[in-house]
Amino acid sequence: MFNKLFYSSPTLRLNPKIIFPVILLCVIGLFILSSTSAGTPFHSSSLYKQLIWMGAGLVAFLIIQTIRIQFFAEYTYILYGLLLLALGATYFMPAISGAHRWLNLGPISIQPSELGKIIVVFTLAKYLADRHENSNAWVVIGMAMFLAIIPALMVFRQPDLGTAVIYMAVTLPMLYWSGVRSYYLFVIMAPLISILAAFHLVSFYIWIAILILVLFLSQPRLWVGILLVFINLGFGTLTSLLWNNLYPHQKQRILTFLDPMQDPQGAGYQIIQSITAIGSGGVLGKGLGEGTQTHLRFLPVRDTDFIVSVIGEELGLLGILVVIAAYFYLVFWKVTYAEIVHNRFAGLCMIGFSALLLVHATINMGMTAGLFPVTGLPAPFISYGGSFLLTVIITVALANNIVSNNV
Repeated sequence: MFNKLFYSSPTLRLNPKIIFPVILLCVIGLFILSSTSAGTPFHSSSLYKQLIWMGAGLVAFLIIQTIRIQFFAEYTYILYGLLLLALGATYFMPAISGAHRWLNLGPISIQPSELGKIIVVFTLAKYLADRHENSNAWVVIGMAMFLAIIPALMVFRQPDLGTAVIYMAVTLPMLYWSGVRSYYLFVIMAPLISILAAFHLVSFYIWIAILILVLFLSQPRLWVGILLVFINLGFGTLTSLLWNNLYPHQKQRILTFLDPMQDPQGAGYQIIQSITAIGSGGVLGKGLGEGTQTHLRFLPVRDTDFIVSVIGEELGLLGILVVIAAYFYLVFWKVTYAEIVHNRFAGLCMIGFSALLLVHATINMGMTAGLFPVTGLPAPFISYGGSFLLTVIITVALANNIVSNNV
């Protein structure tokens, strides 16, 4: 096993198109954490802890450059099984803030669901790379969704809705990249959209009209089109059942998203303060360390979930645009390299890592602006967070490895 693990003559090649935006985002994150940590002893500050985890990430980055990417393909299903065992083990660990998300290994606590994002990408890439071109599309979609939904459900029960969404979100781009027609993916997504649209009756009617139009243009068999319409009508009726099975805090997040002012001193407080902080920063910001919402402690969880709000207040719209540009630059080049990589498994991994980054960044930044419910997803490379930071650095290490050895 281990004689297949390493390259025979590993060489360290840093691709600037992948590494530069990551360094830029990490530096911005450190500056913001230095601001939010003002007044806190350095050894106990978020800045200090972030530097420690960045050091661990750098070590992981260097080690991964020596590992054959094909090793991950060969042992993916073993890693997948270990992930399920680790997620199951979290249920027997003491709850932290009401959630069973961490494995306590002595002085270190690890959140296996974070590293699980990489393993789910590996698993989907392995399955889709091995499928034959003439495979039945519905079988391929069904199996891929099954592989993603098992760990997603286990994470949802911890509970951690945000990470469970990430597990499922990487599936569609990888299916599309593997050659599955967009029509099939639309059919798969339609029931979920029906459930969400049914929260608002007019929106549901508009969605059903769009569904019928798409089916008319796609011209499936008549009985198939009729069946799909009735299936989506049926899923729309499941909205109340789904709502009743959400955890109370998840219901509150959705209600707060729809109307933050219904409880401005309670559940809506985070969103209101976040929007206030971003708006008060204007175009150029108030200056690093000068944010009143941040330093007067109005803005909660400013080191993690709402760190982009601090960027908006202290660095302004310009700072947020730099962050967005860095994310899109990184995703653009990952997708570009995925097109020319020689290894099908590696190319699919690049798409999965790109989707993981893009969904994380989109949901986090949308959440801080009140465009999405609060889900607890941090901003990649910027937010403080040990397991998460290590995970996103590993995805970059793998991407650099792939580009260096398969392009």
